[in-house]
Amino acid sequence: MSSRVPRSLRAALRGGLLVLVVSSAACTTAGGQAGPAAPIPAPSTVRPQYVALAQAVVAQHATAWVETDLLAAWVKGPSRYEAVLATVIQLADRPGVAGVKIADELGYDDGTDPATALAFLKATTAALHARLPGRKVLIDVIVPQLGCLGWQRDTVPSVSTECAAREVSKNPATSLAAVDSYVAQGGLDVIDLSPGLRSSAEYAARGTTRDEAMAAVWDEATRRWGGTVRLQARKALAHPGRYDGTAADAAADVHTFVDIPLAHGAKAVDIWAWSQPYKGGTYTITDPGLRTNPLVEALRARRARGAQLWTHMTPSSLQVGLEADVASMRTMFGTVFVASGTG
Repeated sequence: MSSRVPRSLRAALRGGLLVLVVSSAACTTAGGQAGPAAPIPAPSTVRPQYVALAQAVVAQHATAWVETDLLAAWVKGPSRYEAVLATVIQLADRPGVAGVKIADELGYDDGTDPATALAFLKATTAALHARLPGRKVLIDVIVPQLGCLGWQRDTVPSVSTECAAREVSKNPATSLAAVDSYVAQGGLDVIDLSPGLRSSAEYAARGTTRDEAMAAVWDEATRRWGGTVRLQARKALAHPGRYDGTAADAAADVHTFVDIPLAHGAKAVDIWAWSQPYKGGTYTITDPGLRTNPLVEALRARRARGAQLWTHMTPSSLQVGLEADVASMRTMFGTVFVASGTG
């Protein structure tokens, strides 16, 4: 086996990944007197490949955010929570990292009630704002009550009301009222929002369309929360293997999930994911090997017109290699959620 240090690891070492051992001997002052010993920093718990990815993103003049699921750690108890929080802070506390995403689809199919979610948000946003001054804190949420058009009492009231009640019953921490409380009291800076759109057939039965529903959703979300937090849209557009849609399919999806939110108050669109194992396969935005496809071309066109697009990357799922993947990503996206490696 070669003893050569990989280039990505060498870059990480140059970036200060390893914690230097500081001598415990007393320092000598200018006057010759022994001064207090320099403190020994705590060992880093961040794995090298995650630092290397964050540094590579910044080197390509993109913005990095650290992505973790602190809610999962929170429910496991203080010991696990503090350990994950410490690792996240170590990774985020470096130039070019703008903030931390602390929860994925908060309250959706995770058994969390609104009170627990709010307590978690208050504690975690306070901790991060204190220990990472200047960095922002973000969550993403699915709010199916929006997709139901549940606030529009004049749009087929019985259908909208029943749809909304059913969704809130399943996931009360995703209700409009719950999200109202998170925005008002949770210390958040940014929310990535998915409205949980219904099928085109369901909207047709109500006398509207998917695109009209998306516009209405974003008008309502902007009215409710846009003055307090930065609102961004989110959508999974990655696919397994080669993209099997047409240019028209890609154009329709990008119009619904990128163009309409941006035209109705969203500041950016978060698109999952650059490359991620999922359901027994690997989902990507490009075709395998960083090859282009109609979705890639549609996203590149939006970026060229100034759209702010975000994506997600992890060093454990790169298509070609660190430098090639980050360079290809940069043709579509300006901001990257970098996985924290905390599980």
